[in-house]
Amino acid sequence: MSDLSLWHATANEHPKRPSLEGEETCDVVIIGGGFTGLSVAYHLQQRNVKTIVLETHSVGWGASGRNGGEVLIGYVEPMSALAKKYGRETARQMFQMSMDCVDLIENIIEKEDIKCDFFRNGNMLTAYKPSHLDGLKKEQQFLYDEYNFETKIIEKEDMHTEMESTYYHGAHIDDKSAIFHPLNYCLGLADAVEKYGGTIYENSEALKIEHPSKDEVVVKTSNGSVKAKHIGIFVNAYTTDLHKLIKRAIVPVESIVLATETLPEELCKRLMVNNRAACDTKNLLYYYRLSADNRMVFGGSGRTTSKRDAARLFINLQKGMIDVFPALKDAKVEYTWSGKVGFTIEKIPYIGQLDDGTHFAFGYAGHGAAMSTLLGKIVASNILNEGDKNNPLDRSNLKPIPFHSHNAKGLGIMKYYFKIKDYIS
Repeated sequence: MSDLSLWHATANEHPKRPSLEGEETCDVVIIGGGFTGLSVAYHLQQRNVKTIVLETHSVGWGASGRNGGEVLIGYVEPMSALAKKYGRETARQMFQMSMDCVDLIENIIEKEDIKCDFFRNGNMLTAYKPSHLDGLKKEQQFLYDEYNFETKIIEKEDMHTEMESTYYHGAHIDDKSAIFHPLNYCLGLADAVEKYGGTIYENSEALKIEHPSKDEVVVKTSNGSVKAKHIGIFVNAYTTDLHKLIKRAIVPVESIVLATETLPEELCKRLMVNNRAACDTKNLLYYYRLSADNRMVFGGSGRTTSKRDAARLFINLQKGMIDVFPALKDAKVEYTWSGKVGFTIEKIPYIGQLDDGTHFAFGYAGHGAAMSTLLGKIVASNILNEGDKNNPLDRSNLKPIPFHSHNAKGLGIMKYYFKIKDYIS
């Protein structure tokens, strides 16, 4: 069994990029070589705005190369709940953004000829309890009434038309979501940045940010520095003390993923009939899909504190996979890995520019594979002073989460609470 992610093990051939040495100058310095930062650079470079990307490790090392590869419309909370929270018009804007983000990714993949196994066959949200299916039916009606967005409900007795499992009590399906090889998309985006003239430095951790003047920022690494007019920080759940306000506005939550050995094609066609993305309605949810090379990729909640704890969590995750798919009881697990998911206190992504000039976007709450590319494009527009000032996700007046330093303990308590809630719901 490998601790390397399936995505890293099956990545397209890609260059090893140099680390920053000496002093460099550009228009925009970008911290973070994942989906968001690379999208900012990609869209700026097409406008001949010179960008330099600083990545602590390698392109896609963080969540962009560790996620489940599910490119989903919507948000963690149902749109009906978001409409109650923020109002109908704001929710409408948010929903349209979630639709636009999948279209944008598809367009970039086609334009730049990125080989990343992109399949737009939709997403299946499966009902863990009968009462959950009732909620999914109400959401289906809301989406149609408010946005004329058609989805479909699968009753329990018809679940065989979508998956070989009796674990769930039905499902809600949209046809607009997608799956892809996330790291290969990220690597392709990086290649495109360089094609249009951008520079990416790997193994170049940003250690200090200085503001010599109002229109100048300097980012220092261990072996060099970058002087620029603008700066953006896009590291999501992998934030550090580099910018304390951003760090205190995001909560990292661990997710763990496994991938099986390559499965017979006939079995795959039974397990996931229509090759969709999928996740369920539990608070401590499962998410799963097939890879292009016919492996089951199955993820769930993490929070490992030791190797022994990690081993136990992956054993439990495999048991969960077998509960959902009994046909996989003898399937060998070949890859296990983990990564951090970023949450804001509102459980929606945040984007904006702070008083010190720093641009940011983070807090995708498991929907970053879809939303991050679009938010990167919006940040690029903001830097060019062409952005929409009424963006419903703008949180330029960013505030730290109260008692942020105690969030690790709080997460443990919340996960226990959610486990009980899933049991009794």
